[in-house]
Amino acid sequence: MKTNKIIALAGAILALCACGKQELPYDLEGTEHGVVLNIRKVAGTSTTLATDLSGTYKVAISVAEQQGDMSMFKEAQLMAVYTDGTTKAKKGAKIVEGIVDLPATVTIDMNDVCTKLGVTTVSIGDRIEFTPCVTLKSGTQIDGWSALTGFNNVAFVSWQQADGPLTYRVAYTAFAPFQQAKFQGPAVAYTWEYKTYAGAGTCSVTQLDMTDPDNMPPAEYIPAGVTATDLVGLVLAGPFWFETADEAIKMWINTQDFTLIIPDQVMAPSYDYGGMGDDGKIGNAEDCEGEVDTLNNTLTFLFYPTFGPGYWWGAAVVVVVTFV
Repeated sequence: MKTNKIIALAGAILALCACGKQELPYDLEGTEHGVVLNIRKVAGTSTTLATDLSGTYKVAISVAEQQGDMSMFKEAQLMAVYTDGTTKAKKGAKIVEGIVDLPATVTIDMNDVCTKLGVTTVSIGDRIEFTPCVTLKSGTQIDGWSALTGFNNVAFVSWQQADGPLTYRVAYTAFAPFQQAKFQGPAVAYTWEYKTYAGAGTCSVTQLDMTDPDNMPPAEYIPAGVTATDLVGLVLAGPFWFETADEAIKMWINTQDFTLIIPDQVMAPSYDYGGMGDDGKIGNAEDCEGEVDTLNNTLTFLFYPTFGPGYWWGAAVVVVVTFV
């Protein structure tokens, strides 16, 4: 279990005034405006990846509400990112270019995608993700993924849109059969990582009765077309991070595409960092996301820990829960 915690505390931004002119701690004129794009699977189309590449695949790309300076926008592209289910090696390629009108619906030819990626066969566990890229009128290229930095715009995942939280990518995975009965137990092993720190432990995992409407996630977190019968609700009781006896996190497996729905929530109601009283109480999980590996029966999810009124650690905790 973790013995050291590093806190990145929010600092106040100082507005310095000199001779009636506001001085900012950054070059405002040199700041380049951009566009944050949202991507969704189109309802009624395939949600998982068939190993024979059959199916109908469509995605919708739009500008995130209040997050797009369209005067700077030139065009968008759609990038595919392939992950080998065995080696976890990744590679990417742009498969559609010249998207100039938004919102846009893109029909995906998986055979063409695999050709451009250099993928000859798709096996159980393999994944193909799609993420939007942007070219600005200035010539700046903002790719949705790179081999060096991974996916872009991850920090925006909790921003609410009219049809749910913003998503920077959609994933199609060739899944093994889902064994729901395995995803529970009194002592389930997990590991966690935070920056250069890591740890391990066990937690209890119980499944929620999804016939009870009170066990549904908040409506704003439910993707379009997903119903209670598509969801497997889980309560994981730790401790994971805050190390309190009452620590727990609630999430739902979306069996349409085996992503995890994890609302912002209180994880540790009795948490009190360093005896700070009201300023240090309540450990929260925010900006969460995750996915299910049905081949290896694991949950992988991340959350940003916060506590009290406006304090956070500044980096994500990544948790892997393994069911045997």
